[in-house]
Amino acid sequence: FIGLGRAPNLLRENFGFMHIKGFDESSWKTLKRRVRAESKDFLRGRIIATDISQQAVEAAKRNAMTAGVERFIEFGVCDFAETPLPAGGGVIIMNPEYGERMGDQEDLKETYRRIGDFFKKRGIGYQGYIFTGNFELAKKIGLRSKRRIPFFNSNIECRLLEYEIYEGSKKPTP
Repeated sequence: FIGLGRAPNLLRENFGFMHIKGFDESSWKTLKRRVRAESKDFLRGRIIATDISQQAVEAAKRNAMTAGVERFIEFGVCDFAETPLPAGGGVIIMNPEYGERMGDQEDLKETYRRIGDFFKKRGIGYQGYIFTGNFELAKKIGLRSKRRIPFFNSNIECRLLEYEIYEGSKKPTP
């Protein structure tokens, strides 16, 4: 929505402020029309969304259709390591399982290690982001995060970890 200049919740029919004395429905409708007219119908860059689960991809497609953005997203079913990455860099955002509701802790250690390998081998020139609620698993990525942004997923404390992905090392050579 941000990339298209679209305001959130345009499909929402009812807001609390609509029930406040003095609410001007005509002005509200005019504002919604203006905001819709100002939104763009193109994106710079590509959005590629993949998951190993066909069900998860179908759910994402339905959500994108509801939001009216499905034509801007390339969907695919594959292991994350097989996700096509366009040349020239960009942003990789991943939300791997972190063992709270899904995933076995031992299996997930390997998944997080593979994420680090994917970033190092295929993501050079990209910014990488991992959303996780398991800080021990995040260490298995094997890269130092540039930033750690706190979030909550319901009552689960999480982090959005930002990685600058580059070739080689930034450590000074002796």
